[in-house]
Amino acid sequence: MPVNPSGFDADVIVVGLGAMGAAVTYQAQSMGLEVLGIDRHEPPHEFGSSHAETRISRLAVGEGPQYIPFVARAHELWHTIGDAVGETLFHQSGGYVITNTDGGNDDRWHDFVTATDNVAQLAGIPYTTLTAAEVRAAHPNLKLTNDMRAGHEPTGGVIMCERAVEAQLRLARQNGARIRVNETVAAVTPDDQGVVVETDQGSYRARDVVLATGAWMHDLASAHHSNQLSITRQAVFWFEAEDLDAFRVDRMPFVIWTGDTIDDYVGLFPVPPGATNGVKILGEQFSETTSPSEVNRTISDAEVAEFYETHVAPQIDGVTSRCIKRAVCLYTNTLDDHFLIEPDPRSNRITVMSPCSGHGFKHSPALGEAVAQRIATGASDLDLSPFGWGDTPA
Repeated sequence: MPVNPSGFDADVIVVGLGAMGAAVTYQAQSMGLEVLGIDRHEPPHEFGSSHAETRISRLAVGEGPQYIPFVARAHELWHTIGDAVGETLFHQSGGYVITNTDGGNDDRWHDFVTATDNVAQLAGIPYTTLTAAEVRAAHPNLKLTNDMRAGHEPTGGVIMCERAVEAQLRLARQNGARIRVNETVAAVTPDDQGVVVETDQGSYRARDVVLATGAWMHDLASAHHSNQLSITRQAVFWFEAEDLDAFRVDRMPFVIWTGDTIDDYVGLFPVPPGATNGVKILGEQFSETTSPSEVNRTISDAEVAEFYETHVAPQIDGVTSRCIKRAVCLYTNTLDDHFLIEPDPRSNRITVMSPCSGHGFKHSPALGEAVAQRIATGASDLDLSPFGWGDTPA
């Protein structure tokens, strides 16, 4: 690789090219920075957190008002990026949040209808609270009992996640970014003026480095950050529909269905054009941790059957027990489930980014833009401080 006159191989090296890394790479190159992106696989790939076809996006982000500016900007960018590559990346299906009327006992999702309503009112986002009967009347496939209630956000939808990663990397390449795939980074070390990145194929040097490695963050980040992270395996299923049209994006909203505990969680994704001809449904678990090298990436027939019997059949009509596709995704979780985006203690030229606890994809283009702006100008249009951004020694 040619070295530029300053002695650097790039202005910025981005390690990890999933949702966050692809966004930073595209945005930084668009700002005139020379970017080198490196990934141990060939993104978009199925080994991390940015696959399985679709991701939910909500403007009314019940996790907290600090997320609203990012997801609002992200919705703008999904359209901009999609227009640039001639694809629809965001489908505005609308979405339901469903909880028990008493809110349940789960710390992660407790009374999420009310939490989402509070954020929606604060930001002026359309949001309507509905009874179980009203939801059943609109969508008979959803088997709400009378002790449940729902919130509906018409501005939400689903993002084509793998297409979004590929689109941003394609645009970055067109703008001059250099992308190296199937190359594993072994070490990231600051020096007097920049950062050295060593891989299994060579050594590179840049003014700044962004670590967007998700589940592989433990391999490269300092102990300060590694100790705050855990990795969990999430199983994703696509079930056959009796009438697939009833679940398409123009007829079915996404569903975030919480219960009394996290084990009751169900996420239902409407079917966009070009996706698998089945209904994507998943649960969530945070009790069993793993790592990218140790995770069980096989979903057995027994696991499928158990999930269908305990999560799908009691709550969703019109979906058979036949699983036509299955996948394993990894969540990189922080201690408080909020994002962790800040300088590494070793140097403020190393940015740790992407441990987003399973709810980061919808924000990723805006987060990538903000981090790229920080590197390019020293400040960002959107405030990154809620996610831990602060000053560290040079």
